[in-house]
Amino acid sequence: MVGGEVTSFTTELEKARMEAIERVCKKAAAIGANAVVGLDLETSDIGLQAGVTVVSATGTAVIAEAE
Repeated sequence: MVGGEVTSFTTELEKARMEAIERVCKKAAAIGANAVVGLDLETSDIGLQAGVTVVSATGTAVIAEAE
């Protein structure tokens, strides 16, 4: 078989994504927001053949109100 999923990498990448989302939510709560809209997750390789992948999450902190 050629190719396939590297499950250990996939698992670590998913952990990093969840951590990035948690950080965005905590930062939003710290400034008084109760929601984050327009969440964007980006993954990139920093190059240098170091095997390092960066995961970042950005969004807009808002105060959501019920209608």
